Amino acid sequence: MNEKLNICIVGSFGAGVAALQEHGHRVLNIAHSGELFCNLPEILEKNKFKPDFLLQIEFLGKRTVLQGVETLDCPTAFWAMDPHLNLHWHSAYARLFDQTFSTQKSMVAVLKDAGVPDVRWLPMYAYDLATPAIAGRKNDIGFAGRINNQRLGRKQMVEFIESRVGGYSFPVEQSLDFREMLAFYQDTKIIPNESILGEVNFRLFEGAACGCLVLTQNLGDEQSSLFEPGREIDTYADVIELEEKLKLYLGNDRLIQAMGQAAHKRVQSEHLAVHRIEKIFGYMEDGSRNRVTGAGAGKWLAITLAAMWESGMHDLPIRDVFSRLAFFKQDDSLVVSMLRLQAAAGMDQMLEENIMALLGSEFMVDSFDLNLAGSTAALRIDDWGAAKAFWYRQQKSMMNTSALPPKTPKDLLILWAKELKRRNRIFRGGFPFNANRHLPYAAVDCLMVLYESNPGDAEVLRLIDVMLRPFKELDQIRGHYLFNRAATDAKDWRFLFELGMTDLHSYRFDQGLNNIVLSRMLARENGQEKSFAMTLRGRDESGLIAMRLMES
Repeated sequence: MNEKLNICIVGSFGAGVAALQEHGHRVLNIAHSGELFCNLPEILEKNKFKPDFLLQIEFLGKRTVLQGVETLDCPTAFWAMDPHLNLHWHSAYARLFDQTFSTQKSMVAVLKDAGVPDVRWLPMYAYDLATPAIAGRKNDIGFAGRINNQRLGRKQMVEFIESRVGGYSFPVEQSLDFREMLAFYQDTKIIPNESILGEVNFRLFEGAACGCLVLTQNLGDEQSSLFEPGREIDTYADVIELEEKLKLYLGNDRLIQAMGQAAHKRVQSEHLAVHRIEKIFGYMEDGSRNRVTGAGAGKWLAITLAAMWESGMHDLPIRDVFSRLAFFKQDDSLVVSMLRLQAAAGMDQMLEENIMALLGSEFMVDSFDLNLAGSTAALRIDDWGAAKAFWYRQQKSMMNTSALPPKTPKDLLILWAKELKRRNRIFRGGFPFNANRHLPYAAVDCLMVLYESNPGDAEVLRLIDVMLRPFKELDQIRGHYLFNRAATDAKDWRFLFELGMTDLHSYRFDQGLNNIVLSRMLARENGQEKSFAMTLRGRDESGLIAMRLMES
């Protein structure tokens, strides 16, 4: 784009601002103030700035929501940095913008399914940095990031590497600022990486920008389209393969240098801020005005604030959130937000009054989300009749006359969980679901309500396993529930196999391998060794688990 534009950027994107200014564009960069609200028209008026394009970059600390986006006479976009952890409010907030950019390709379809009209993939970016020679770097392998029990996978990864590095240096830095972190990477040869929920994260780009060898989890096609495994980065499927890769690379400066430089070259050609700016301009040119306007903008801002309050992201007085929701003509989205908020705030009397009013009317009887919220809210206040009534409304709307009626609250929650699974709403990353406060949104939420009331329920534990099994990135979570089945399923080779695989995906080397060995032994005793071998072939991505079994 040769035309020189006035571009308003809200959030931290210093490298992007510099790239825009170098190309002759005029930029107003509004920094995050730490306040919840940012009155955009007021700031633009104060700076006498009429934008040709607005971009808000999600800030990963205390969030800021923009007011007045709908008034701008220019294209607008929201760049969601952590959509895999923030769908609960992104799905509402993104409607205030014409386009939404997701750093995670896997979340593009999820955001669209949640009602966001125009979602594009825009990966994270890297900085233009120097890459000192590998041979002169002080740290053989190094990690920068917080290590605590809230990030158990990261903690176990670090502990495992510490047990395997021998005489090689492996500093772990937990309190570096951004500049110090980059300097640390520039003095480090290998950067191990793990993600929270299988996302492509900034550490991948930061390490590559510094010419390090990034050794990261195998996240599939999305990651390999950004950096080529085996040439620019390397990956591991489980802790056994991580061990083999550590043996391969530690002390092999020549190979690390070649791969680190290849990664840096890829950064320079595709992953700098200027490359993301070019992609944004391309998206802007073929985009259209999709944002909500008028009362719709106020409505979706109110729903955003309600979702953020429910998850503990701000401390706005709840009466203010309720008044915003109540200001607009009620539809199912607003009523669902109201029910969820009342449940989270423990307002049981208001819940009861709203449930009775809904069942006494024909208001949005075909709304799945309203029926789900109404049914689970009724269970919260022990109104079994109302809980069933919302379920029957949903079955009628689906013209499902053959469904078996639920006999107990457990039956009902399992039915909702299965229906949510059918709709691909299985797990909601990043939302701190509390079975005693929150209404279920996803299948696993329904099962969590049952688990909290009876942690030893074998049927519920098996259903949780079935729901989570397709998502290897959730094995840290899944392993916890599998472990609770040990008392009833310890003689089942398939159970022990699954437990072993979650261990290996969670950096528990000895525990995982031992469970796989026990699984093979039980399969052999039951004449099912061929079934075991077929199962292992389908799950052993590198073939290294099978090799270890041959040695044991």
